[in-house]
Amino acid sequence: MNKNLMIKNRNLITSLHKWTSEDIYFSSNDYFNDLIYNIENAKHSIYFECYIFYQDILGRKIINALVKAAQRNIEIRLIIDGYGSLNWNAQQVSELTDAGILIKIYHPLPWRISLYERTTIKKNFFVKFIYLVSRINKRNHRKLYIIDRKTAWSGSMNISADHINPQTGNKPWFDCGIKIDGEPIIELVDNFNEIWEKKRLIISDNTHLPFRANNNILRRKRKNSELANLIESCHDRVWIISAYLAPSQRIIDALKTAEINGADVKLIISHHSDVIFFPLISTTYYAELLQAGIEIYENHEHIIHAKTILLDDIALVGSSNLNHRSFLHDLEIDILLTKPLSLQTLKVKFNQLIENSNKISISELKNSPWYYNLLGKIIWNIRYWL
Repeated sequence: MNKNLMIKNRNLITSLHKWTSEDIYFSSNDYFNDLIYNIENAKHSIYFECYIFYQDILGRKIINALVKAAQRNIEIRLIIDGYGSLNWNAQQVSELTDAGILIKIYHPLPWRISLYERTTIKKNFFVKFIYLVSRINKRNHRKLYIIDRKTAWSGSMNISADHINPQTGNKPWFDCGIKIDGEPIIELVDNFNEIWEKKRLIISDNTHLPFRANNNILRRKRKNSELANLIESCHDRVWIISAYLAPSQRIIDALKTAEINGADVKLIISHHSDVIFFPLISTTYYAELLQAGIEIYENHEHIIHAKTILLDDIALVGSSNLNHRSFLHDLEIDILLTKPLSLQTLKVKFNQLIENSNKISISELKNSPWYYNLLGKIIWNIRYWL
């Protein structure tokens, strides 16, 4: 085992500014009901940042709560992604701005000229157009909701009825959300405002903060490198629930190292995905991981949308997937959890998911139809964009 990495991991846990409280949600209904309740009882500010904000039954509930909060003179800032929330148009944006809600759209698609005035880019039309064309693959995938600068929600849940109990009789997606409070919330507010104001700040060492963001090149490199180092340093467990499995070679090597060092390395992914072809890409990684002794489980019961990682005595819950989009392109945010109850809750849920999942074997891979493997390898070549 690399003792220096293990010591660095322990030092990180010791030096973290911890959250005062950590609440974990596996029920999206409970998560959004509590969020709406807190919107309705906000005292002075609401900061919202979300990749997908659909105007469906859930979205309208939240919009109504935000409008009523604005009528109480609550400061409301809302950031939505120009692709993830593609259903928003200028008229719908005006509905909220007329109510006093401030809205910015992160990288609207270049041809949606009516939304240009809502971007974070303070340039003329021509410069905006060129900029948005060049950034068309750069999305804001974060889910972050901050109430009164003292309580925050994050995790994997977009504002979409897909994440709550559907009316069709199908089971809801499997997500993981968290509610946190404590002094570091003010740092989350600052991070939100960096995106709101499109600031490029001089970045100091922020490893003491109990969250990880990647809203500039240096933070992105640090975040990706730190995750690989943390995985390598584990001696007990590396348990991952991932919506989309297409990791970098650096992460694959880190998982192998953790297995060699004696850690229990397990991955749970979804057999069925909302991105229909993604399971094909994921299977192209199975052979290398299985041959290294890493266990892979496919869950048939849910569409897995959670992004959780258990690394010995620390956990990460947030918006980051183990795919190239999260590593290279999208804005992400992950919350670090350290409380024993949080870790135990995640362990219990992980084991419950495994009980209802299919463990993948080498022999099963060999029996896959030849065209299935071929199609996966073809799609694998565009993984950089996925």
